[in-house]
Amino acid sequence: MDTAIIADKSAIQDTAIQCELLLPQGHRRRTYVFDIADICLRRRLVRRFYGLLVLQVACTLPCLRVMLDYPPPYPGAMVSFFYLMTLFLYTCLYVWRDWRRPAPYNYLVLLLSTAISSLNRSFYLIYMAKSHWIYAYPIILMAELLALMLYSAQERFRFTQARGILIIFLVFGMFSLMAYRLNLLFQIVYSMACTFEAWYVVYDTHCMLCGRHGYQIGAGEYVYAAGSIHFDLPRCIWRLLKILILSKFVEAFRWIQECFRTEVC
Repeated sequence: MDTAIIADKSAIQDTAIQCELLLPQGHRRRTYVFDIADICLRRRLVRRFYGLLVLQVACTLPCLRVMLDYPPPYPGAMVSFFYLMTLFLYTCLYVWRDWRRPAPYNYLVLLLSTAISSLNRSFYLIYMAKSHWIYAYPIILMAELLALMLYSAQERFRFTQARGILIIFLVFGMFSLMAYRLNLLFQIVYSMACTFEAWYVVYDTHCMLCGRHGYQIGAGEYVYAAGSIHFDLPRCIWRLLKILILSKFVEAFRWIQECFRTEVC
């Protein structure tokens, strides 16, 4: 009996040691199982669809030009209406997504997401300001995505979310410093939102490649990935609301429920 117990303890210790070996340099450096095991193919995919995202953001510039010349009426209502319609459409495209994998549907969906994202950015920027400084938002966002592309070109250093966020804020900081030197810092304050958009791209890239969205990305499906970045947005918003707001209501409800059920003495 004692021999069996000692053997079981030895097996548990061996398993623990093997699990520790899967985490190099301790628990602070966790590794993830990617759908694309080869880091060269994985980062090449990231560079390609980040390049498509840069082109999508560039399409915001002519859209802004048109809206500056012909400003839409009731910009606040237009922003709310288009955001709600976008969330509904993106949710549908997220749920029914298999049909948009093959060509030519992936290219058609890419064009659709480009048009919708350009309109939404333009409505937001027109609502915030009606000057030519609104061009700073897409320009800074393109610079951030290009910096992330350059970082993904190397394979020596890990591409973590923390390092991606650091790159994003370094790029925005350089633009802010240049604006401060030119006494134009106030004009690009509203462009701070581009850092959150770039961070979302980094976060959703991790979720896509690790299979956390429930679908797998092939090494050559950069067009599909560029569209999925947009269509994953409703789920990310829902998860954020669940963490920050809904969980608090659930906790408060359980606390009230406990007050009615528990005895004092």
